[in-house]
Amino acid sequence: MNDKIESNKNYEAVGDDDVLLFGQTTFLVRKFKELSGSKLSEILGIPANGQYIRDWMRELKINPETIISVGEINWKSHEEGIDCQIIKIGSKGWQKGKVQIEVNKNIKSGETQTSIKFCPDEPPEQKSPLDDIRQSEEYKKLSNNN
Repeated sequence: MNDKIESNKNYEAVGDDDVLLFGQTTFLVRKFKELSGSKLSEILGIPANGQYIRDWMRELKINPETIISVGEINWKSHEEGIDCQIIKIGSKGWQKGKVQIEVNKNIKSGETQTSIKFCPDEPPEQKSPLDDIRQSEEYKKLSNNN
């Protein structure tokens, strides 16, 4: 994604089985990716001046001698991110933050890839490397003896 975004916030990929909440609407990430890709394909299929946008975008004609074939069309959400909440598999509840969406459509193959990244409003609690030791039975026995 955009270098400016990545350097300012800690966006991370989300799992396909996580759930996104936008306002009152929830989406399984897998389904949201599918819907985003389908919507971009639908938009690219809308005629513009009698010619389909995807056909118009197949090449960039600089002049009659210079024609450049296009490989992909990329759509990205706003760099500020979109307010949402996420619940990740194994987490204890909803987490507020911002999500970024990127949809890439390969013009030649017709394939669509969608990536979704999330940045929490509050960073997750840092786990101490000693937490696992403190939870062990041996540590509990030692601490009870003192």
